[in-house]
Amino acid sequence: MASERRAGLRSVSYQVLARKWRPQTFDAVVGQDAITRTLRNALVSGRIAHAYLFAGPRGIGKTTTARLLAKALLCPARTGAEACGACDVCREAQAGTLIDVIEIDAASNRGIEEIRTLRENVKYAPARGRHKVYIVDEVHQLTEAAFNALLKTLEEPPPHVVFVLATTDPRDIPATVLSRVQRFDFRPIAPDTLAAALERILTEERIPFEPGALPAIVRAAEGSLRDALSLLDTAIAFGNGRLGAETVAELLGTTAPEAIRAFAAAVIAHDTGGALEAIDHAVREGEDLGAFARDIVEVLRRVLVLKAAPTEKVADLSPAEGNALRALGDAASLDEILYVLRGFLEADALMRESPHPRVELEIATVRATRRPVPQTLEEVLRRVDEARAQLRQGAVAGAPPAAPAQASLIPGAEAPPRAVEPRRPPPPRPAAPQAAASAPPAVAAVEADVATAWERVVDEVMKKRPTLGAVLMQARPGALSGRELTIVLTGNHFHREMLSDSTNRDVVVQAVRHWIAGAERISVQTGGEAAGGVAAHPAVQAALAEFQGEVVAVRPRLPEGEGQ
Repeated sequence: MASERRAGLRSVSYQVLARKWRPQTFDAVVGQDAITRTLRNALVSGRIAHAYLFAGPRGIGKTTTARLLAKALLCPARTGAEACGACDVCREAQAGTLIDVIEIDAASNRGIEEIRTLRENVKYAPARGRHKVYIVDEVHQLTEAAFNALLKTLEEPPPHVVFVLATTDPRDIPATVLSRVQRFDFRPIAPDTLAAALERILTEERIPFEPGALPAIVRAAEGSLRDALSLLDTAIAFGNGRLGAETVAELLGTTAPEAIRAFAAAVIAHDTGGALEAIDHAVREGEDLGAFARDIVEVLRRVLVLKAAPTEKVADLSPAEGNALRALGDAASLDEILYVLRGFLEADALMRESPHPRVELEIATVRATRRPVPQTLEEVLRRVDEARAQLRQGAVAGAPPAAPAQASLIPGAEAPPRAVEPRRPPPPRPAAPQAAASAPPAVAAVEADVATAWERVVDEVMKKRPTLGAVLMQARPGALSGRELTIVLTGNHFHREMLSDSTNRDVVVQAVRHWIAGAERISVQTGGEAAGGVAAHPAVQAALAEFQGEVVAVRPRLPEGEGQ
C-alpha cells in the first residue's frame, strides 16, 4: 500500500511537457521571431498600444506571448524588454496568480453582461504596479451585442489598461474592432523549427529517442508546438520512456518510415506486386491511407531534390537516411521520378474526395510501376553506331554492286538519283503543284488565328499543369472538323500517355473550348498523316524493332549535297 501511495504521489507531481516547457521569456518563444522582436522593441521604447490582437492557429504561442507581455509590463525591476524573472510580480505571473493580469475565456463569457462587468472593472487602478492587463482568449466567440458594448472601452480605455485579444478565427471579429487594435498574425511553426525544438526538449529531459520518430510527430502536430508536446508525452508513455520510430508510427496509425521507403523502392523498381502488397499490408494493419500517400509524396519529393541537386541538404534527414534516398534516386532517371511524384500528388488529391481511396492509390501505384522508361540519347547513339558498324562489315565482306537509289517513303514524292551520269541531265522531278495537290488536308497549313489560339491554349494549360503544358509545346494544331480539333503530337511514349490520361485530357479540352472557336473535343495523332504509311515500310519496321522507337515526323529526302 505504501509503495502504491508513493507511486500515486509521483504521478500527481508529474507536469506535462506542454506546461513544463512553456516559454518564460520572449527569446524562448518558438517560430514567432518577427512578433517577439516587435514587442521587445515596443517595450524598450515605451510605445505600448492600448489594445493588441493575436491571431493564428491553436498551440503556436498566442496566449503565452500575451502573458509574457503582461509580465514585462508589470515587472517593477525590468530594465530592458524582458521581465527580471526574480521579483514577486514575476513569480506570481509565472504561477498564474498575479491579480493585475485578468484572463477571460470569451467562449464561456460571451454575453453582454460579462462585458458590462469588464467595463466597470477597468476603471479601477491596478493593485500593484502601473498597468492592468486583460487577456481575452477566443474573443471571436463574443456575441454581436458584447462586441458593441466593448467598442468604446476598447478604443479609449483608461491609461493603465492594456487589452490583449487572442483568437483562432479573426474573420468572425467585426471590422470596427479590428480597426481599434494592433494586429499580429502568428504563423504555424515551420517543420524544421518544430523538430529542432522537440529534439532540444528530449535532450534536456534525457529521454532516448530515434531521430526518425520526430518527423511523424511534427507532421501530426501541423505546426502546433502544444500539440507536438502532447503527442510527445503520449508517445513516450506508449514507448515505456523511449521514443522510437516504429512505436510512434503504431501510435499514430501511420506507416513506419522503413516501410514507406520500401514501397518507394518497389515503385521505382517497377515491382507492381511488391508495391500493391505493401498497400494491402497497410490496410490490414489499420493504417491511414491518406497519411500513407502523403508520406510517399514526401519521400519522393526528397528523392527528387537529392537527384536534381545531389549536394543539397534536406532538413530533418540524417546522413544515413540521405544516402538511402540518394540510392533510390540512382535507380531511375529524373524524368521518371517526376512522373511518379506527379502521379502520387494527383492520387493524394483524388483520395480526399473519392469514396474508394484505396482504389485511387492502387491505380496510381500501377501506373507508376508500369511507366514508360525513356531511353537516353547516349544509348540511342550507341546502338546507331553498332548498326553502322555491322553495315560496313557486311559491305566489305560481300562487296555488292552499287545499289540503286532508295525510293522515297513519302507517297507522291520521288527520291533524287544517287549519282548523275556525265553530259546527261537528271530525270525531272514531279511538279510542285501536283505534289501539293496530293498532300492530305491534315498536313495543310494551319490558319494564323488557330495557331495563335493554340499558343493561348498552351499558356493556360502551363499555368494549371506545367508538365502537361510542356507536352503540348511539342504538339501543333491540325484540322478542325466537325467540332473536333486534331492535335498532332511529335513526342514519345511518355507524352502520348500524358495526353491519354482522362484528367489531363479534360484540362486540354477545357482550354481548347475556351480559346478555339467551334472546337468541342480533341483527337490526338502521332506525327503527320504520312507517318502511318511510312511506318508500314519494311525498312522502317526494321528500324523500329531494333530501337524500340516510333515515327514522330516525316520529311522528304534531300538531294545529296543539300543541307550540308
